Amino acid sequence: MSEEIINNKISAKGAFLKVYEITESVDKMLEQLQLSEYELLKFRNIVSEKRKLEFLGIRIAFKEMFGKELEIRYDVDGKPYLIDNSYDISISHSKKWIAVMAHPTRPVGIDIECRNDKIQKIYKRFLSEMEQKELSNGENTSQLELAWSAKEALFKIIGNQAVDFSKQLRIFPFEAKNQGEIFAEHIPTNKKYELSYIQTSAYSLVYCLA
Repeated sequence: MSEEIINNKISAKGAFLKVYEITESVDKMLEQLQLSEYELLKFRNIVSEKRKLEFLGIRIAFKEMFGKELEIRYDVDGKPYLIDNSYDISISHSKKWIAVMAHPTRPVGIDIECRNDKIQKIYKRFLSEMEQKELSNGENTSQLELAWSAKEALFKIIGNQAVDFSKQLRIFPFEAKNQGEIFAEHIPTNKKYELSYIQTSAYSLVYCLA
């Protein structure tokens, strides 16, 4: 799947995805939106410049994806939802990149991560010993980045029943390419999932339509 398709509807499964790059200032981004009173209040309470850019970038990404503004709220567990409940949504951000996904009826999960070598220092925390052996024993950073993002995307779908990545989520062996699929299992329920991924020089992106 190309990056061009990522920015449009995936008609085969009825899902929408958008990757948005933050390139403008807070003021320029704010000019593109008409925030509700609730969202404007939330925005004004944000102190960090980085968080302000993310807040606005998420809303611009959804606006570009659907051609209209949609009000976003968060539940008690921190999961985002649309106030009109028109779509199940998932959101991710890493540095200047924002990724959003939506489907009208099915749960979705998405994760985007800027690429770096730090993953080799932490992979034992989120991969079981079996997974570590199957995924190059930590030598292939592309595999590790995708495995992490896959588990993050699954957590956004499953929730607190998948909080322990190394014990509750299982990634099956896969070869890291520019794009492809990853198969996984939620161990407590034995439920299987298929995830799709794209890796560019800038980021790793994994998403799942449950």
